[in-house]
Amino acid sequence: MTRTIELPDWMDGVDPSQIGFPFELDRSLYRKRTGIVYKKTESGPLELDAYWPAEGGPFPVVVMIHGGGWATGGRFQMGLTKWAGYLASGGLVVFSIDYRLAPRARYPEPFVDCLDAMDWTVEHASEFQGDPERLGLWGDSAGGHLALLVALTQTRPDFEGPRMRSESWRLRAVAALYPPTDLLRLHRSEERARRETTVVRNFLGVDPENAPELWREASPIEQIHPAAPPILVLQGTRDLLVPHRHTEEFVARLRSAGVPCEFHLLEGGLHGFDRVAAGPEAQRLVERTRDFLLEKLTAPSRETGDSRAGS
Repeated sequence: MTRTIELPDWMDGVDPSQIGFPFELDRSLYRKRTGIVYKKTESGPLELDAYWPAEGGPFPVVVMIHGGGWATGGRFQMGLTKWAGYLASGGLVVFSIDYRLAPRARYPEPFVDCLDAMDWTVEHASEFQGDPERLGLWGDSAGGHLALLVALTQTRPDFEGPRMRSESWRLRAVAALYPPTDLLRLHRSEERARRETTVVRNFLGVDPENAPELWREASPIEQIHPAAPPILVLQGTRDLLVPHRHTEEFVARLRSAGVPCEFHLLEGGLHGFDRVAAGPEAQRLVERTRDFLLEKLTAPSRETGDSRAGS
């Protein structure tokens, strides 16, 4: 009897055989350690997995933050272990993290978890041949939102929300795949789709009318500033979860502020196009993501200024 696989609507009817990381990996090129506790919370320990090149070092470090609408997912799901292995096999130390999920945890708790993971990484990177002074972020979907929020707020001197203990000049680059960037605008889009509880409202735990400052604080588009680190953004035009026009406006504001930004808009690309029906152009963008992180994290200084800008 053939089992029918039901896929979520946002995959737009793709063939299940087209789902998965698009490259084969050579496991001899990297090492891996799983289930490392980086933080203890009232709801239990939070863990991360470490991936690092098999030989040499020290290497630049990337913290990987998973998606899932801030409410589902984890570091093992949707091919993230292969994404992490792919980055590590190319010369990066990767720490792929879990964080507390909504609705049990609401902003800023998941964001604070990411900050604590960054601090843990700075303290422990050298144990995995990592260089804690060359720190980057990778995030997809909701994880892309959190990666951008970390990079933008922690390098902004006047940010009054939660902060890392570690110096912000360590943050050298961020790669964000199809990320929510304007939470209020996304919330309104979901309302127009007649969703009773939007994923953004579920994450923030309060209506925007009752806490406008909180909604602004949690939106990367509201945290843009000239000293932000270089940012790579990937987005598809057929994304059914994060409208690509939101991302285009975010990128336009980055460029207007003088933030080094590389943007790729994949025609016909779905949400998750790097692992959902990943064609030749999507594969090229996967390769470009690794190259971007390597370029920015191995450069002697930020291309547009001193590497300690914002400290």
